[in-house]
Amino acid sequence: MGKNIFIKLEDLPVFTISALKNQFKQNPLPLIKYKLKTGKIMKLKKGFYVSSEFVKKIKYQGRFEAYLEYLAGKLLCPSYLSLEYALNKYAILSEMPFALTLITNKTPRTIQNQFAVFSYTNIKKDLFTGFDYNIKKGFEIKQASKSKALFDFLYLKKRTLKIINRQIVESLRLNLGEMQARDWQEFENYFVLAKSKKMEAIFNILKKL
Repeated sequence: MGKNIFIKLEDLPVFTISALKNQFKQNPLPLIKYKLKTGKIMKLKKGFYVSSEFVKKIKYQGRFEAYLEYLAGKLLCPSYLSLEYALNKYAILSEMPFALTLITNKTPRTIQNQFAVFSYTNIKKDLFTGFDYNIKKGFEIKQASKSKALFDFLYLKKRTLKIINRQIVESLRLNLGEMQARDWQEFENYFVLAKSKKMEAIFNILKKL
């Protein structure tokens, strides 16, 4: 079993113990433990692994960042990249976040492995929308649109704001010049969907800014 399995695993961006059990109809756990000790595979989270050869290959190919973005959506499903990470990508926030930030409709959590920190924040199901599936360097990635990433950021930020005024909104240091007319139209759709007085106040300030 061992050699044949790991030849195939070298081509997989992620694999699980349960998937191996289903494929090979026997318990792969002893071999998994051995390969972890010898460094042939790496643990991504409980029950999720990747072969070291796969990681070595994609780093050489310059695909590692895209792989992490793909992996972020696999370690907790459903989820999509948003908030600080996506806003930095869109140049709306200049500061690089310490983690890949995602929205999920499951229990919020943080997953950390030797590659990165993945931070998942919960949002209600009605607002779990506004993301696209994109192919980046061979990996399928789920990421919020520019408008939805901004909406998610402000929607969750409002929980910590006792008052909302122009000074507070300006202190968030958002580069709103990156938002086009069509982006604001899309943003307004989410604002209507949220039915939140705080979001209404934030939206009115943003329009003036």
